[in-house]
Amino acid sequence: MDSTPHVPRPRALTRVALVGAGYIAEFHLEILASTPGVALLAVCDSDLSRAQAAARHYKIPHAVASLEELPALGVELVHLTVPPSLHVPLARQALGLGLGVFLEKPLALAASDARELVAQAGELNLPLAVNHNNVFHPSFVRLTERLKAGEIGKLQHVRVCLSVPLRQLDAGDYTHWMFRAPGHIVFEQATHPLSQIEHLVGSVQEVETTLLGTRELHPGQTFHERWLIAGRGERGTVELYMAFGQPFTRSTIEVLGSDGSLEADLAADTLSVERKTQALDFWNTFLAGTGRARSLARDSRRGLWNWSLFTLGLGPRRDAFFVGMRDSIRAFHAALHAKTSPPGSGEEATRVADWCDAVASTVSMEPADTPQVPDPGPAREGEVVLTGATGFIGRQVVQRLLKEGQPVTAITRRLHSLPPEILEPALDGRLRLFEATLDDEPGLLAALDGARVCLHLATGGGDDWETVQEAMVQRSRRLAELCADAKVQRFIYVSSVAALYAGPDAGVSEIDDSYPTDPRPEARPIYARGKIAAEQTLREFGRRSAMEMVIARPGVVMGAGTPLQHSGLGLWVRDNHCVGWGQGEHPLPLVWVQDVADGLARAAMHEGSDLSGRAFNLCARTSLGARAVVEAMAQATGRDLHFHPRSLFLSQTMEVGKWIVKRLGGRRAPFPAYRDLKSRALAPPFRSETAREVLGWMPAEDTPSLLEHLVDVYAEEPEDA
Repeated sequence: MDSTPHVPRPRALTRVALVGAGYIAEFHLEILASTPGVALLAVCDSDLSRAQAAARHYKIPHAVASLEELPALGVELVHLTVPPSLHVPLARQALGLGLGVFLEKPLALAASDARELVAQAGELNLPLAVNHNNVFHPSFVRLTERLKAGEIGKLQHVRVCLSVPLRQLDAGDYTHWMFRAPGHIVFEQATHPLSQIEHLVGSVQEVETTLLGTRELHPGQTFHERWLIAGRGERGTVELYMAFGQPFTRSTIEVLGSDGSLEADLAADTLSVERKTQALDFWNTFLAGTGRARSLARDSRRGLWNWSLFTLGLGPRRDAFFVGMRDSIRAFHAALHAKTSPPGSGEEATRVADWCDAVASTVSMEPADTPQVPDPGPAREGEVVLTGATGFIGRQVVQRLLKEGQPVTAITRRLHSLPPEILEPALDGRLRLFEATLDDEPGLLAALDGARVCLHLATGGGDDWETVQEAMVQRSRRLAELCADAKVQRFIYVSSVAALYAGPDAGVSEIDDSYPTDPRPEARPIYARGKIAAEQTLREFGRRSAMEMVIARPGVVMGAGTPLQHSGLGLWVRDNHCVGWGQGEHPLPLVWVQDVADGLARAAMHEGSDLSGRAFNLCARTSLGARAVVEAMAQATGRDLHFHPRSLFLSQTMEVGKWIVKRLGGRRAPFPAYRDLKSRALAPPFRSETAREVLGWMPAEDTPSLLEHLVDVYAEEPEDA
């Protein structure tokens, strides 16, 4: 008899690459790094620098810019985390290269395309599946388990409510894919509840869609913000209410059965059940209410316990979204190794696409036409070139310059979904428009050729210092170098008062234009640190260049187009609860966005070289503190807004307490910088003497005018009958 001990065969590794290094990719990368049987070999993104940043952060060996490079690296399967419009072409390409595909939802924007992809994968014998992570949401999993156990009898009806905020709507950023056509929101957001609906009632039989609310984002760009869908599936009927851009989040799914009901609150990760008992009606009602209360209390305690364990480093991360993502991704790879049909299979995802098609059948899936912008032609005399022209401040600067008859050129990353302030003057020839990014040197040089002034409003960002340093500091420096090469006379960098130290112990009675940047940038968050570093490197370049270098620092900029929850007022722990950076009584350096635009336009048009090498603030002299602004907002909007004063010392004590808990849990975290917290208070008053005395700048400063421009714009206009 053979006495050799049995040694299990090592599990084969699936060699994986992630394609598309955007926001959702971070979850895939974190989960894949700890998923058994997976070797993460590469990150692929058309923006190679973004792929390199992700690969560096997650210690992945390769970063590439095209799918064609992946097979040579040994990759056999890709996770596609790209915008939905790229799902079909990139999935086809990946399958054609012999790569299996796991996509973020949806599989396709039409069920016919979904079926073609499934057929292609079948012919090539390659895996194809979709990450329907909401099917793995913990409370939904518990709901389906109890439904299968027969607790509420036979399923009859499913009722879903999805009412959520959309950050892009609040910020007025309508360039996201989901806004490009009226039906896109279905495939971007509704796929989540529809995947759950398909899981419960099967394939779609009939659907009726009613639009309850519509708004025009830009001329010709329609967005349907409220929907009511009634439908029938194989195993029951369905009712789905969707509302987007809502201040209060509600995400629930209720299943009505022949003998009871189950309701999952996906936002709170709770589940309640109501069943019939043998008791009389009055006692049955009591038992039903107390039973729901016990279920909700139990789930709430579990959520608090899981959060506490994770925070203390005694347990894994278990928030509902992360768990749903983790379990969906791991279930796919487990099925792959077991050679069984994975969840979110092509067939299942096609049925979800059928539901999406049916819901969106009454609205257009065609993006609004991108108008043909005239060729920009050569620069005109005195041309002012703007980066960040489509942003909150940039749009107003363009309008202000054009009003003065100033020739203006705008550099934009994309030509679709342009705001009317940019599109209209571009179409009639008043505004030259160039499509380029800040790392597109040929495109930038073409836009800068013959220009007199460059006004640099675009700003980069990131989650780590290396990314911010590249996006905010190095690209700004390189743009200045290109301007010098193009013989641009003046370079204006739009920084922020966040680059200054403005705590109560600043040691000055007021902050004037000569006040230096914070000498301790390491004690500031990466945004402020990036602005400080950008100012310093641009000043250093300006001293060696014949080009005039000017730095502008707007204060707390408010007005139509910025979210109501401005961080300059305090820490918004909820969208209606603001914790102050202090007591909220001292005047803030508030300024109306149109006044900022006026100051920047004046700097761009200014004759003479007396601005060279100088920095200037753009802050109004106000008597309004954070508390007064939030209270005025509550009155103007009718919302339940609250300002909570809190001493800086107490806030710091609480931050240190959080830090201690994280460290006890073994999590890396920088010690909270009291200096940064104090600087957020913006305690000393700000002077803007250069803008006033040299540029003739006169911002709105009396309280009624400021409240009209900064606060009253958030009041809802009465709806037409």
